[in-house]
Amino acid sequence: MYYLVIKYKCVKILTMDFCNLYTKSVVKDIINTDIKENMLNHAYLLCGQDQIYLEYLAKEIAKDVISAGNRDSIVDQKIDKGIHSDVLMYPIDVKKGLVVDDVNEIVEKAYVYPLEANKKVFIINNIDLSTTQAQNKLLKTLEEPPLTSMFVITTTNAGNVLNTIKSRAKTINVPLLDDNSVEDFILKNSSIRAKNMSTYVVSSQGNLTKAIKIAGDDDFAKIKQLCFDTIINLKDSGEILRYSSKLLSYKDRINEVLDELSLVVLDVLYVKSGLEEKVYDKEKLNDYRNSTFSVKALKYTYTKILDALNKLNCNCNVNVVIDGLLIAMLEGKHKWK
Repeated sequence: MYYLVIKYKCVKILTMDFCNLYTKSVVKDIINTDIKENMLNHAYLLCGQDQIYLEYLAKEIAKDVISAGNRDSIVDQKIDKGIHSDVLMYPIDVKKGLVVDDVNEIVEKAYVYPLEANKKVFIINNIDLSTTQAQNKLLKTLEEPPLTSMFVITTTNAGNVLNTIKSRAKTINVPLLDDNSVEDFILKNSSIRAKNMSTYVVSSQGNLTKAIKIAGDDDFAKIKQLCFDTIINLKDSGEILRYSSKLLSYKDRINEVLDELSLVVLDVLYVKSGLEEKVYDKEKLNDYRNSTFSVKALKYTYTKILDALNKLNCNCNVNVVIDGLLIAMLEGKHKWK
């Protein structure tokens, strides 16, 4: 069972088929090498942008550690179901994140000898969402860990993890996945079929968490088309109100809208720069070629989209930010024809 945490909201997700992605990951190479050389660290910190993928990798690490690199299907199944006595997952309440009570339990159980294996593995997901007090309390155990306990910690925002925690763990930076891996994952775990696949793969940007969200999203195709229309068809100031109203109809998802806008701008920029092989959405190549944007205007627009995202993160008024972005897009378009 997996839990998708989006801005402190928790969504339960059924068991998924990850298409053996672990076997192709840098994480497996590192863990298996450490096991073979008897250099297994007491703590690993998995850093990446993809929450669900990181949680999957953490479980796979636990399977390798518990079985000492010689996988056992029964052990694997117990870990997947969350019923292995020596693999413990935190936080207990995913909505709250890791709290002091969780850490108290971790500390207590860490000093209890494992029942089924030679090690206990504590998986701590989304540590960046935990309180500073919880991280500080966990630090004491990481500084003087029991020999029979190991910690696998995941984060999608390493900046919110105490430097002292980072220094006590072996950090593994987890890259995003390639398009083929994302396509296989979507095909295995959704009703989307090949004819619609490129749209979803492009917008997932190698991120399974994002793929899960958009694969079950009825409005996704509408948002994507709106963003395409905005970049390609917005031509004068008289249309700003119309496009602004359409974009703001997705006000509660405006960050996603801006992400999609940035993808369209990057695609047009690649085409105008003679780099069509880098284009994400190749089905739109002809439209991108006919765009009246210049390279300078596109670069300017892209920076303005990033500025808009930063302003929204600082709680600026959404209506003002979107109107300002559309005005800036037109200004850039006319300035650098």
